[in-house]
This record gives sequence, structure tokens and C-alpha cells, in this order.
Amino acid sequence: MTRVGWSTTVVTAVVALVIGFGAGWFGHDLASAPPSPVLAQEPGEDASERPTSGFEAVSVGLDQTHEFADGLTIGLSGFERGVEEGGVDPTTGEEGDLSYLSWRVELANEGDQTVQTGSVTRSCSVGDPPRESGTPALGAGVNPPESLGPGRSGSWDEDCWAEEDDTHLQYTVEFHDQDFVPLYPPVTFTGTVD
Repeated sequence: MTRVGWSTTVVTAVVALVIGFGAGWFGHDLASAPPSPVLAQEPGEDASERPTSGFEAVSVGLDQTHEFADGLTIGLSGFERGVEEGGVDPTTGEEGDLSYLSWRVELANEGDQTVQTGSVTRSCSVGDPPRESGTPALGAGVNPPESLGPGRSGSWDEDCWAEEDDTHLQYTVEFHDQDFVPLYPPVTFTGTVD
């Protein structure tokens, strides 16, 4: 190989390495840069037109009934205390004969259309100040109805681990569709139980 051919080969190799490393570093910078937020948006859709729940949480007394805009009402009744022999509270890890509060959640559709209640999530706090408590699900009917026709009602049993001196109860219930989109605002019942 001639001297010019040899020099051309070396220069070509060096240029190729510089371009290769440069491209690698450039790609590395792009890959390591934090992603910019991209929101899914339909063509021609304005981001301000996306639906939001727009719900504000509702708080009512234990002895009150709350009515949603479509005629669905929710209330609590039948508060009782009991002891579960051999109970386990996964929140505290306590085992043995555990005291609890139980009650009934009552729904009624006072509107003229079928209402969907979907899936229900709930939480319970007891004491003053309130502390989160587990729900042992000891009742006979613990499954809420998924929908109610006009003029129909439904209910389910609810409970919460609570000592005798835990007289303050805070119970929150939320209704969601299958995609976990809220159907109604969360309702918190709060008050004193004998």
C-alpha cells in the first residue's frame, strides 16, 4: 500500500471513529435526558375540554342521609358493638377476642333512572384523634349492589375494629366505575357511637 493510501485509510478510520463516538454520545444525551410530559390527546381536542371528576368530598353525621344529584341516597343505621372471638386485625397485628362496631349501609334510588354504583371502596377510622382501623367483614351481606333501578333500595353490612372506649367513628365510602373513575363524590360519615 502506498503512503497516500495508508494515510487515507488512517484518516478515514479516525473520521469514522469520531463520527461513531459523536453519534453515540449524542444518542446517550438524548436517552438520558428526562422525558418531557406528553398527555394523550385526541386530534383537535383542547386539553381544557378533558373531563374531570369535579367532585368535592362530602361530610355528614352518622345519623344523616346524603342525597346525590341523581336521586341516589346513602345513610347508615343499626350501630351495634360486638366481640369477634379469635379475630385478627391486620392493621395493628392484634389477635384474640377483638371488639368491633357494626352497622348497615343503606342506598335508595329516589330518581327516575337506573343508577350505577359500580365498585365501592371504603375506609374506617376510630377514636379521638381518629386512627385507621381494619374492617373484618363479619356481616351476612357485605357486598354492595352494583346498580339500583328507580324506586329500588339496597344495603350491605359494614364493620370496623373498635375498642369499647372508641366512641368516635369516621367512615368514608366511594363509588367507582370499572376504570376506577369516581361516579359520585366520596362521602364521610362521622360522629359518636355509644
